[in-house]
Amino acid sequence: MGIGNWELNFMKNIIGKIKDLNNSGKIVNIAAVFCACILITSCFCAFMPVNGEHKIYDSLIRLHVLANSDSKDDQNLKLEVRDYILSDIDELTQDCKNAEEAGEKIQDNLEYIELKIKDFINQKQKDYDYSVKTTLSREVYPEKIYTDSSGEDYIFPSGKYNSLRIIIGEGDGKNWWCVLFPPLCLSGSKIEDELAVAGYSNDQINILKKDKGSKYVIRFKILELLADLFK
Repeated sequence: MGIGNWELNFMKNIIGKIKDLNNSGKIVNIAAVFCACILITSCFCAFMPVNGEHKIYDSLIRLHVLANSDSKDDQNLKLEVRDYILSDIDELTQDCKNAEEAGEKIQDNLEYIELKIKDFINQKQKDYDYSVKTTLSREVYPEKIYTDSSGEDYIFPSGKYNSLRIIIGEGDGKNWWCVLFPPLCLSGSKIEDELAVAGYSNDQINILKKDKGSKYVIRFKILELLADLFK
């Protein structure tokens, strides 16, 4: 497996940090620098994602809906917008074979999605005067556990994902998120089937299963801690 951009940037960051320490006089012994490099690199390589773990982040598209405020009306509107647009996006991406195709479809239809949401809000009986902004970009998500219709739990690790953001008004209220592609936002989804249709291998699906993928959670957590250490 080749090293991806994330790993390369991480290693460059390590080297840069050590150089900064050396230049500042905090590390003056060349042997210490060498040992530090070996130790950090060994830890990193020992826990670097394998068997397609790194693809988890690139094979999903998340949905993030931000409410105008935390008022009851604005929070209800957020959920109504979510329900309204999910069926449209599901229909838009239903023939896509992977997240890349789905992302291209969504990107090409961002203006359409935005207009649909604006029209929906304008048709509400309440006097809403909110702007709507939609973007497709990389965004950090926390760990999330989903339970499918069979009762099996799947752990989606925290990290950066492609994300469709829908910002209603000021976007200052509590947000809501889910997995947009494969379509796991709708209740009753059989997660394993949806992942398989989206191109996930059996190994990748097992990584996400709570009972079978626990050893991989440690790797994801260590990667997160290492990344935070060298920010």
